[in-house]
Amino acid sequence: MLTWLMRAAVRRMEKRYDYDAAYLHDLAQASPRALMAFTHIQKFAGFQEGAPPDALAAAGLVATLAEDCGPCVQIGVAIWQERGVSAEVLRAILTGDLDLMGPDASTAYRFAKASLDRDLERADSLRDEIVRLWGPKGLAAIALAMAASRVYPTVKYAMGHGKVCSRITVEGQSVKVAV
Repeated sequence: MLTWLMRAAVRRMEKRYDYDAAYLHDLAQASPRALMAFTHIQKFAGFQEGAPPDALAAAGLVATLAEDCGPCVQIGVAIWQERGVSAEVLRAILTGDLDLMGPDASTAYRFAKASLDRDLERADSLRDEIVRLWGPKGLAAIALAMAASRVYPTVKYAMGHGKVCSRITVEGQSVKVAV
């Protein structure tokens, strides 16, 4: 019964976001307990205290883009739109337009890039800026947004479903994503 409920929840998510979550169905097939364990990442991913939504979206999307070239980025866009991040800011994050994304997103974007590139000097400087702006709690939220955003595509690829790149759209408009 629990497996059926979990699969039904995955189907609802697929329908809501027009997203193929075959990797989650495979996870449930392999082990319902594995899918149950995986669902706990949602709590991790949902931590948003301390930093503005635009900053969290930038950090999360930069991290997702490091792992995926399509569907996980697209669902991330949809989720951040639901959380109130404007289409303009999302487009700017995806295209790497630091001026258009605004100061909050720009700071988190540059920090996420520097951290993922292991550019320690830049990351240290930007980390100090984040702590100055939003405190240690803001830094924690940004770190969790980055880490959680990488889990979904990592599991998807490991389960054998990371074979499709796709165009990203924001409010129906195609966006050329910066690499």
